[in-house]
Amino acid sequence: MSKKKKINNDEIVISLDQFAIPGAIIIAGVIIAITIFFASKDNNDSINTDNIGSVAGEEMDSDGQYQFPSASTDIGDAPYSGDKETAKIAIVEYSDYLCGYCQRHVDEEYPAIVEKYIETGEAIYVYREYSIHGELADAQAMGGKCVFEQEGLETYLKYHKEAFMLDSIEALYDVANGLGANIQECVESDKYRDAIDTDYQAGADAGVEGTPGFVVGILDEDGNVVGKLIAGAYPFDAFEEVINSLLAE
Repeated sequence: MSKKKKINNDEIVISLDQFAIPGAIIIAGVIIAITIFFASKDNNDSINTDNIGSVAGEEMDSDGQYQFPSASTDIGDAPYSGDKETAKIAIVEYSDYLCGYCQRHVDEEYPAIVEKYIETGEAIYVYREYSIHGELADAQAMGGKCVFEQEGLETYLKYHKEAFMLDSIEALYDVANGLGANIQECVESDKYRDAIDTDYQAGADAGVEGTPGFVVGILDEDGNVVGKLIAGAYPFDAFEEVINSLLAE
């Protein structure tokens, strides 16, 4: 398409087609840039949301102190590390073996908690099941109960580290066999179903809605724990802050 314009009796032809293609390219470029921007923003928001989800309920006051809701639970018959005779505090973990944030806690925060509070006799660490990711997660939880029964706490603690994020029941049996435990019959018979259901209900009653969840509180002689609910994979300093405040009471 062309448009003619008469100036000083000279005919000048301005071809709009000359501008159409470059203009279209510019407009397309702008649209692509906007699309990329919002796609990137959505991805970042999704990542941030996932991270926030792992530390659901995190609030800090004006002094930068963590604020967690009050909660209570008990240690039940679950395996635990530490000395109940000297411990003032219990950290009760509710965990699922197919929860990536639970594995991250075990790998990154748990060792520091053990070193600072369990090995010093100030706290015990209690391992309760909160299986919410289907049949394999149930089998992994059941396997933990079986390993503890057969081989005791030391082997159970190895299992508790190695049994995360497996992709099959066969892989689970291989982990247990590698630790000297044969858990297949125990798992297939659903031997510890009542114990696992009891763990889950105790967590739900304490306010746990996802994994990992922790009740950190004062431990009494009957195994009751009264303190705070840490709902998510918080960093070590969150546990440290709660534990230190309870030890100071």
